[in-house]
Amino acid sequence: MYNIAIPSYKREQQLQEKTLRVLEKYNVPPDRVTIFVADEQQKEVYNESLKNNIYNNVELAVPTIGAARNFIEQEYYNEGDYVVSFDDDLTGIYRWVNEKKIEEIKDIENELINAGFEAMKQTGSKCWGIYAASNPYFMSNTTTTKLSYIIASCYGFIATHDPFLQRETNHGEDYEYSIRQYIRNGKVFRFNNLTVKTKYFGTGGLEEYRNNRYIYESISQIEQMFPNHCTMYFKKDGRAELRLKR
Repeated sequence: MYNIAIPSYKREQQLQEKTLRVLEKYNVPPDRVTIFVADEQQKEVYNESLKNNIYNNVELAVPTIGAARNFIEQEYYNEGDYVVSFDDDLTGIYRWVNEKKIEEIKDIENELINAGFEAMKQTGSKCWGIYAASNPYFMSNTTTTKLSYIIASCYGFIATHDPFLQRETNHGEDYEYSIRQYIRNGKVFRFNNLTVKTKYFGTGGLEEYRNNRYIYESISQIEQMFPNHCTMYFKKDGRAELRLKR
């Protein structure tokens, strides 16, 4: 049995219009879904906003996304639980068709969730992920277990109460987690033919305080922690980014 965790901050309306609508479209049972918020005030806001939504299980986590993801895996869920984490702004889950086309999957349980956890069993990984960019030109009908970027918008894991897996950053925390999982287990499983559509830079969430300086400090910290596994570079817009070493 799997659980779905959705960390969210000041996006109660967007959550309903996007991720929760996607889950309802796929008939995901409400008792599998838990929404995690940062504080009591946010819990009150979300409870009020979601009172007429079938997905209305709101739990208190902790502030900041990195710490919240640590709480979800290492404190809320039991060791060994199967968990899928979704961002709160998903608009669809897609499969690669060819270099010019992706199409929405038809069955979220069998095509994504069960497939991910089965792949983990077969490969010995403790987490699975998807291709980060919804661009069919760069996607392919392949899977990998090498060090690769497991983007936090949609990924699955077996809850492990291992202090080494605890994130220390917020921006780039999914890069950090990918590296930590790889170091600890020797592999991370990724579907290169599955992706999601979402808006990574919007309002609410991490955008409350994310700027180029904040991004640089987080990315630099990850590079300093894991110099053998990643290197920092700068994008055209001046944002720092990480490149994983393979």
